Amino acid sequence: MLNLLKLELKKTNIRTYIISAFIIGICMLGFIYLFAYAPHIEPKDQDLKMFAGYENIIPLFSTICMFAFSLLSSAMFSKIVIEEYAGKRTLLLFSYPISRKKVFLAKIAVVSLFVAAAMIISSISIFIIFGISESISPLVDGNITFGIISRAAKTTFYMSISAIAVGIIAMAIGFIKKSIPTTIISSVLLCSLLSNIVVGTISSDSPIIIFTIILVFISVIVINIMTRKINYMEV
Repeated sequence: MLNLLKLELKKTNIRTYIISAFIIGICMLGFIYLFAYAPHIEPKDQDLKMFAGYENIIPLFSTICMFAFSLLSSAMFSKIVIEEYAGKRTLLLFSYPISRKKVFLAKIAVVSLFVAAAMIISSISIFIIFGISESISPLVDGNITFGIISRAAKTTFYMSISAIAVGIIAMAIGFIKKSIPTTIISSVLLCSLLSNIVVGTISSDSPIIIFTIILVFISVIVINIMTRKINYMEV
């Protein structure tokens, strides 16, 4: 499997996705400062109170971050999976002296590991930069405690898993339709659903955890279905 992962990395123009992840990180850095400054724009506006405090900013930021990396995940799955199994490269894929299942799972693993690593590294870097600037010139009332840091780490972990799961589910929908736009649209719709749940229950992590577990469960089922479908595909 390790050799397959290396092969997929060689075939994939990973530099393009690294640049994309870097750009996403810069945009997310801007978002976290926007969220922190939002209550100062109109102090009496009750709607902006949702951005008040680190305990509110963290889940909101992580949700936007998940949204962005879910789209990156969908784009990668579209290129690495849908295009290859729907195009002329199918014959080459099926000519490998390796089981179709292993080749397919290697593609899933490459995208999943990259997206998880990119999102976690970006989030940690952003939290460090934001934390340092807050210690010098704070925009948010209150102190950054161990509890807040712990919640940030936990939320980032769950959201990175959600980003991968959303990408896998969206990939399956796009695979059925043989359509990359369908993959992206499906990803947006799934992320929108999760975003509404987070915003509606911002004070609790339970909905995020439950929804992540549901997404993972669905994505595992989806992978099994797609694996069987690819095993019986004919060129």
